[in-house]
Amino acid sequence: MSTHSNRITSNNQSVKSIKFFRGAMFNMISIALNDLDGIVAKPSRSTYQLYDWLNEREENVYPSMKGYDRSLSLAASGGGDPTSDNQLEIRTPVKLPDALRGEKYAFVSLPIGEFLEGGSIGADNIGVGELCPIPNSESIASDAYVFGVVILSQRSAALASWLAGTELSHMRCDLRRRTLIMESDINTQFLVAKLDDEQKVEGLAFEEGKAGEGMGGLHFVCVQKDDDAEVPDGFWLLRDLAVAKGKGGGKRRGEGEKGFKNRWVGGKKLYD
Repeated sequence: MSTHSNRITSNNQSVKSIKFFRGAMFNMISIALNDLDGIVAKPSRSTYQLYDWLNEREENVYPSMKGYDRSLSLAASGGGDPTSDNQLEIRTPVKLPDALRGEKYAFVSLPIGEFLEGGSIGADNIGVGELCPIPNSESIASDAYVFGVVILSQRSAALASWLAGTELSHMRCDLRRRTLIMESDINTQFLVAKLDDEQKVEGLAFEEGKAGEGMGGLHFVCVQKDDDAEVPDGFWLLRDLAVAKGKGGGKRRGEGEKGFKNRWVGGKKLYD
């Protein structure tokens, strides 16, 4: 579960939601919340702090315990999404609902500095989106770039609002099947687009960027009306926990201005 404890301690706010990534926990959590007003249970894979806590114990605590067998631990994880109930489950993405479909999209990137202290992207200019905590920011190269997907739509405000209600987890490219997938809540997958040869190359760069040294699966999704929009209607900084331990890559050098206006680096090309 995740209660966004960082927000509670820094802003002295009461808990409004409990997030959990195991479907089997739904009834237990719902019963526990029956007597608590104003707290909602949310099935979600965006339980970043819990994942980092479990990962730290996996690396530093459990190995010192009697009877620990790392090979069994790795086998259990399956090398896939650590928040999945069943690592052997094969899921097929469903068609993206019309409410979530934009007219065009592009693979883009932003300097990591835009998200750090002194950067231009913050809670006041991301619309209905959210910014996840940046893992181990001190281990990320200062010239690293965060890769993402920008979605353009004349219905951008409505699209962003719908997206905010899906409990967005992450975006990923299935390079073998040549598809761009949106992952949400505990186990929902949406087919965003099919990738041709050129798009597949950009999708590979997107995946390598997420798995870069210290990046921890970091990437983003941006929804806006068009290229000239000053600020997005929704911007989500996310983590793909399935590649959070990846190494290598993660950089793209280029020239770009701060802020959302004219910000995209890497020669953005729009796709239908």
